[in-house]
Amino acid sequence: MRRPMILAFLAALLIFGVAYIAIPWGLAVPTLVLPTGKAAVQPVRPDESPRGGLKTPLLPDEGTGKAGGIRVMSYNIHHGTGVSGELDLEKVAAVIRDVGADIVGLQEVDRNFSKRSAYQDQAALLAAYLGMEYVYGQSITVRHLLPGMGTGYYGNMILSRYPIVESSILPLPTSWGAEPRTALRALIATPYGELEVWCTHLGLSYREREHQVATILAAVERSLFPSVVLGDFNALPEAPEIQAVAGRLLDAGAAMGDDRGTFYIGSSQELPRIDYIFLDSGLQPVGYQVIDSGASDHLAVAADIVVLSKGRQLETGNVRGESNYEGLLH
Repeated sequence: MRRPMILAFLAALLIFGVAYIAIPWGLAVPTLVLPTGKAAVQPVRPDESPRGGLKTPLLPDEGTGKAGGIRVMSYNIHHGTGVSGELDLEKVAAVIRDVGADIVGLQEVDRNFSKRSAYQDQAALLAAYLGMEYVYGQSITVRHLLPGMGTGYYGNMILSRYPIVESSILPLPTSWGAEPRTALRALIATPYGELEVWCTHLGLSYREREHQVATILAAVERSLFPSVVLGDFNALPEAPEIQAVAGRLLDAGAAMGDDRGTFYIGSSQELPRIDYIFLDSGLQPVGYQVIDSGASDHLAVAADIVVLSKGRQLETGNVRGESNYEGLLH
């Protein structure tokens, strides 16, 4: 008698939990929401991406980074919904294309996730529109329980004009009941050597972010390559967790004297700065900009960087700080 009661209680708890999580996300109920574990993910080449869904796929630009350097960009795309509340992924793609970045880290990217993004495969659509290679790292997996709905994902994405050599998902410490968070890593073969790029979207509580930042910094410290860490950190520059990152890595915006805000919180309020591009000692920023657009509730940020060192490649004995571009900076 007790066993059926226990099973009924667990079933009711599961249904309540699914509904509780699903409603704020605009998910199709019934849906089972699952966090993502650590895993390797495979990059997708431009010719493997479907081209349906955006009006006019565009040819890729040559990139507009400075000579001898790389332009990197971070953009929380708010699953393609702008400040007007309208879903328009093409506007997001146009912002990215106009910047002419060589490497782009995106947050809040949906793949068959929910009705809020019309169940689009936003990663494939953006890559096809821009003609770039990409890798996607889900933070949340949703199992749509209705027939034919399949599986959906929500997470981070990295686009690249250069080959992505390898990639993986790093789960970040998350409080019970909070949104799962991850960092997506991609090792990219640029013309100036291999570059490790981390794209992340941190939690809403200070305690969470403190542990998440420590996890990312530990991973960066283990890297043999120059590293870029970018994303939506959900924290202001003076926050302790941002100071912790800035104590180990260079804040490209601060280094270039640009502290403009990046997140819309109200028409009459000053925008807070919560989106960042951080560089390790093997890289140097030579330009930085905040891109004005209403295509998302965040503004994109971009930095032009040059590679000063090919990193701690133990097999060659090279160390960081050995410049391969003497005379490039003035």
